[in-house]
Amino acid sequence: MGAFRIPVGSIWFWLIWRLVTLFILFLAPFVAFGQPQFSVVVRLIFVGTIYAVIIVSNEEFAYGYAGEDGIHYRRYFLLRFSAWGEIRSIRWSRPNQVSFILRNGFFRRTVYMQTSAGQSSAEPPEVVRWFLLAKPDGADGILLEGPGI
Repeated sequence: MGAFRIPVGSIWFWLIWRLVTLFILFLAPFVAFGQPQFSVVVRLIFVGTIYAVIIVSNEEFAYGYAGEDGIHYRRYFLLRFSAWGEIRSIRWSRPNQVSFILRNGFFRRTVYMQTSAGQSSAEPPEVVRWFLLAKPDGADGILLEGPGI
């Protein structure tokens, strides 16, 4: 097998999303503790809620590439790997958004990847077109969900 790779997601979208997240996490305490009319408990609840929402919303975002053995992706810093047999479905609503739904685990089952590339909305993403042509080993039973398929 070769080292053929199809890029999925964008490092720039991922990086900008992470920087905005860090900015919000940094800014939240200043906003909360800059309001003298609220008690300290209310301020802490506000900051904790903002932190929880931001952290949970960031769990799904990733970028990486698909290959003959599976998908390699980065959510935060570590490069992770999911073989095709570990993937339940591939979903997309537009050609620049792809979600891989994993079979195992209760938490962190979705890997969401987005690019800024504009394609025809009737056309599936490049990784799906490649997937249909290559039919990699272990990919039997993966459900493809989206327009244009």
